[in-house]
Amino acid sequence: MDPPQRCSIGSLPPELLIQVFEECAINHPLAPLTLRTVSKWWTAIVDHSPRVWRHITLHDSTHSIPFLRQQAELWAERSLSLPLNVELKVENIDLILPMLSPLLSSVHRWHSFEMKGAREETRIFSDDLPVAGRSLDCLQIWVDAIDDASSRRTFEQDKELVIMNIWCFELPKSTLLAPLCFTAIVIKEDTFSDLHSQPEDILDFLTACPALQTFYFHGYHYNDEPPARLPVITLSHLHTLQLKNTCMTRAILSSLHTPQLVNLHLAHLNVEFALRGQYSDEGDSADEAADFSQSPWSDHATGMGLRKLITRSRPPLVTLNMDFSDMRTKDFNFVFDRLPFLQHFLIVASDMSDTVIQLLRPYTLDGVSRVRLPRLSSLALHNCQRLSGQAVVDALKARVGFTDTRPLGTSTLKDVAIQGCDGFGTEHEHMLLDRLGARLRLA
Repeated sequence: MDPPQRCSIGSLPPELLIQVFEECAINHPLAPLTLRTVSKWWTAIVDHSPRVWRHITLHDSTHSIPFLRQQAELWAERSLSLPLNVELKVENIDLILPMLSPLLSSVHRWHSFEMKGAREETRIFSDDLPVAGRSLDCLQIWVDAIDDASSRRTFEQDKELVIMNIWCFELPKSTLLAPLCFTAIVIKEDTFSDLHSQPEDILDFLTACPALQTFYFHGYHYNDEPPARLPVITLSHLHTLQLKNTCMTRAILSSLHTPQLVNLHLAHLNVEFALRGQYSDEGDSADEAADFSQSPWSDHATGMGLRKLITRSRPPLVTLNMDFSDMRTKDFNFVFDRLPFLQHFLIVASDMSDTVIQLLRPYTLDGVSRVRLPRLSSLALHNCQRLSGQAVVDALKARVGFTDTRPLGTSTLKDVAIQGCDGFGTEHEHMLLDRLGARLRLA
């Protein structure tokens, strides 16, 4: 009986070699690169076998972020349209987003995601989080200390939206990130820790988000010394911006170029302490109106930030909401003069004076009668305790008396809500109801 013939691996058919190579790639992250160096034959097989490249393992302690980015991009390209198995071995949680960023545009191809090290997580996308045919539009970042990492999930589904969650100690530098595909980003800071971002950190991060349309920043009132100079960044597609609970309002608004901004929400920006920073920009001089304010320093900062944003971007703002956020009288004047498309204005807990509400009256310029905010159709005044009821009545009756005739390019008020304003009493309600009718909503 003849002895069995031995078969060298080099004589195996390509189909078997591909299976062997795929097993090697699962167990050794860089196996495809090693295998293709053996011979021209193996190079051809590896380069033309997408299955060999569909297992991507990234380890932050063995290679630099630039190397891992090149690896991820090469694997995603060579695997063509096959489902991807993504494995992350991470010791530094601040590197999770930089490591994954080159692969996020291919998330619709992910079959599985596994993370080991600083956080443990396993997801089978086809089973519990279907992403086939979907894009990853929303990113939520929590800047805080990790104390319940076991309950946190990097990917989740909210109705039809697939959301990515990142927990970190600091925002990643833009130089470590591949361009991010997200159209909506939320950054939240933990109010119970000392971790917080600086304006330059936020602005730098946003430069890696060219598709951004909606940005929410929910911070905390850390009163740090602002940087002497900040870059101006352009967010060409941003249409909605919300800033909440932060002392960085001026720094952020003054550094953005947002030519498509439609909705601006400013919430809980008022503080009763002096903000740090020395400025000498146009408009920084004292307010000639000298109206009372419980939060003069944050009023000044918010107003100056809005001035810079509006002057630079000339945004087509349609909605401006100011919830426990205020400005000086001179800033209201400046802003109202430069928002020709504003339709909805809501302000809560403002110290705005009668002088401000009178800005909504018609006025004459160069012999022509006109109104500020000519497209305004919805006005809400909540808990504005410095306003007198008579000033509100006079301003709004005069305005609708003019705008109800519908001058060209002018809208009239269709919805007016006045709630919790102590100076606005029953007699003022009756006077305004006579003119506005069902358009007036009261508490």
